[in-house]
Amino acid sequence: MTPRAHAPLPAEWAGPILELVEATRAAAAPSVDDDGAWATAEAGQERLRTGHKAARRTASAGQSAAHLLRFRAIEAVQHGHDEPWTLALATSTEAVGSWDWDTRMQVALDLRRTFKHLAAADDTDARRETRLVAAWLTHSDGPGLVTATGELCRAVLALAPSRADLAASWYATHGDRLLRELAARGPAVHAALVGEAVRGVDAARVLTRTHIADHAGIAREALDAHLEPGPDA
Repeated sequence: MTPRAHAPLPAEWAGPILELVEATRAAAAPSVDDDGAWATAEAGQERLRTGHKAARRTASAGQSAAHLLRFRAIEAVQHGHDEPWTLALATSTEAVGSWDWDTRMQVALDLRRTFKHLAAADDTDARRETRLVAAWLTHSDGPGLVTATGELCRAVLALAPSRADLAASWYATHGDRLLRELAARGPAVHAALVGEAVRGVDAARVLTRTHIADHAGIAREALDAHLEPGPDA
């Protein structure tokens, strides 16, 4: 039996989804030849059943977009904006990085609980951003995920995120796989690549530094040296 061909992404959502993927990829590109390590990390993304082509890129775009809004929530909290929806979004790291439906749905409900009694017509930017992430988290596959991802990416691109934040969102999405890929390649890996990878994952605020060192296969002292400000940082 011939496998059913997947349809292209709907035109309305293909633009923002693919644009965000390319923007994050360009922002996180290594400065020296990586022998395909960064691409291997991207290729390890889970291939979801969406009914459309570009399923991995759709998954990556959604996670990157949600992480970008998480970064905004973290910054807002640091500046004293500690509304319940902002705090909840700032601490949603695990769910954003997961494709387990139960994990995602639980956090989606937690996010919605922070504003469910408030009228959508009176939304602030922060509350709208939390609504978008909550809506995206309610899907882990299917065409609904494509729509929620497209809406999320379109909103994020309208915010014109900085190159640093775009790079951090790539590392938040793919960085753990990248660290493990570099560790598997052993000591032949260029030290500059390890440095870029660990700094990127550290900026993404998804792993503790102990876990970064462990997943990269380096000593904590070596990690600290890579994180010290310097000419290659």
